[in-house]
Amino acid sequence: MGANNALVEPDRSHDGWVFGSSTVPLSGHAHEAPRSSLFVARNLGKKWRVELEGTAGFAELTKQAPSEVVSDSEKDLFTGVQPLAATGLGLPWPQGVSWWMGGGPHGDSGSSRPFSSIDFNGGDGRVLSAGAGKVYKSCVRGRSALVKVMHGNGLSTTYYHMYDLTTLANGANVQTGTYLGHIGNELPCGGSSTGAHVHFSLLRGNTHISVNNQTIGGWTFYEGSQAYDGYAMRNGVRVNVGQRVTNHGPS
Repeated sequence: MGANNALVEPDRSHDGWVFGSSTVPLSGHAHEAPRSSLFVARNLGKKWRVELEGTAGFAELTKQAPSEVVSDSEKDLFTGVQPLAATGLGLPWPQGVSWWMGGGPHGDSGSSRPFSSIDFNGGDGRVLSAGAGKVYKSCVRGRSALVKVMHGNGLSTTYYHMYDLTTLANGANVQTGTYLGHIGNELPCGGSSTGAHVHFSLLRGNTHISVNNQTIGGWTFYEGSQAYDGYAMRNGVRVNVGQRVTNHGPS
C-alpha cells in the first residue's frame, strides 16, 4: 500500500497461507477514513507472495488458497462480476427513516478526488449495512475499527468513526440493514472528527469512486462546487447539506 508504517492484521492462517488486512494510519488533523486493503499471502519457501485486494494477483491467489483461509463464497465474491449502472444500495440506516446529511460529497481525505464519501448522522445512531455482502473490519482498536462491506456486484462500502461494532467475524454474511456499529467520533487509525457521524464511502473493488450521479437509497447524489457541498435529488425533490434525507432502500 506504499507506506512503511502500514498496520498488518492477519485474520486466518493455514499451511503457509495467510488472509488479513493492511491499513495505513492517518495523521491527526485529516478528516478522512484510513486506506485499508484485504490481502492474501502464500509462503513460497524463501519468500512470501503477497497480493492486495482489487488486483488480478489477489483474485488469482484467492482462488488457490485453502478454504480454511479463503472460503468458497469469498472466492466467488472476490472474483465476481463488475457493478451494473445501479448501485443496488440503500443508505446506512433503516428504510423509511430520515437522517441528516452533515457533509455532502467529498474525498476520502476531504478535498481529494474522487468525491467518494458522504457524512451522515441522526436517528438512534445505529449504522446499518447499505446492502448485502460480506463484512470485514480492519485497524481494530478498542471498540472501533474501519468497517467494510463487500457487495456481490463489485461495489464495496466503508464506514468510519463508529463504536460498539458488530461482533460478526470477518467474512460473515450480512444483509441490507444488518447492524454494523454506532455513529461516533472514533479514530482507530487516526484522522479527525467533529460531531458524531458515520463517514460513508463508495468503492469499486478497493478503489474509491465518485458518488456524483450515483443513486443510493432512492436518491441521486451530486457534487457541489467544492468538497462537503452538493445535494441529493429524488422525483424533483432536492435535499441540501444540513437537511434530512430519507432512506428509500436499495436502488
